[in-house]
Amino acid sequence: MRTPDMYLRSIGVHLPPVVTVETAAAEGRYPADEVEYFRLGGAAVAGDLPAPELALRAARHAFERSGGMSPRDLDLMLYSDVWHQGPEGWEPQYYLQQHLVGGDVLAVELRNGCCGLFSGLQLTAGYLRPGGGSALLVGADNHGTPLVDRWRAIEGCVLGDAGCALLVTTDTGFAEVRSVNVTVLPEAEAVNDGGVPMFPPDATVGRPLDFAARNVEFRKRLIEGDGASVMLAIQKTLIELVDRTLKEADITLDDVARVAFPHGRWDDLEHRGLNWLGLTLADSTWEYGASIGHLGVGDQFVALDHLLATGALAAGDDVLLVGLGAGTTMACAVLRILGIPEEYA
Repeated sequence: MRTPDMYLRSIGVHLPPVVTVETAAAEGRYPADEVEYFRLGGAAVAGDLPAPELALRAARHAFERSGGMSPRDLDLMLYSDVWHQGPEGWEPQYYLQQHLVGGDVLAVELRNGCCGLFSGLQLTAGYLRPGGGSALLVGADNHGTPLVDRWRAIEGCVLGDAGCALLVTTDTGFAEVRSVNVTVLPEAEAVNDGGVPMFPPDATVGRPLDFAARNVEFRKRLIEGDGASVMLAIQKTLIELVDRTLKEADITLDDVARVAFPHGRWDDLEHRGLNWLGLTLADSTWEYGASIGHLGVGDQFVALDHLLATGALAAGDDVLLVGLGAGTTMACAVLRILGIPEEYA
């Protein structure tokens, strides 16, 4: 969808210290024989800092960079996550309402996998009033729990922890959100289910999250059935989604300065993502992502903050953000940099 008069006012990030892959391998937590091939740097590890606290710190960071916006001026707050946030039956967005924005703001938790912040952008575009509305989109996860082995849960990728916050307005900002789309390929719903029962839910019976084992199980189903058509459908849908989003933004791939994908394994990204679009790893933020791990919902936007902080973007640049998640969910957004905020100078 086209998103006229929608802007990023600021980005806030809370990224914990990184534990290197070499350290994890030396301690027997990461497979030593995979270090050279997968070329990962490490994972941001939050320890026992709760995910909602990561979110709160990122949100405060976004307001510090906002040029005077107040949390009390918000019209909407959307909280995205992929992993458990705290006590069962408790909702994390209320932690931010207690400690930051107050109770007069509509606050909703979004559970849309790794595309949660993209879905937040799309919902925000339909909610805010023109000429002065504002929203806080925040995402956070801490994967360091007993049911997740961050170093082995996904082959060729490690899971990092972070909080990320976006302040979105309809009047002004450093980047214009030109277009955003989220779509689902329902026939690929089983890609990440691992063939395990839906009830009782995994967390209630102590079943660990192991995407590596689930992917092996799904590949077995591909061989035994007609799963190849699903994989081809994912490729076709993603290409069509990117094409539509670029057209809505009135640009082509040749106009894109940088592209941010989820922080995954380099060979998957190169052979089943970038080359479909005629891009290379050098066009992407993969190297940075490999240094901090897959953050759940925040990859593309934390990478955007990194591009700004390192001087890799200039006013007038167009940035393509691409999301992939369970479901199978695919997302895409185009942002145009209008100016570099002084905090990045």
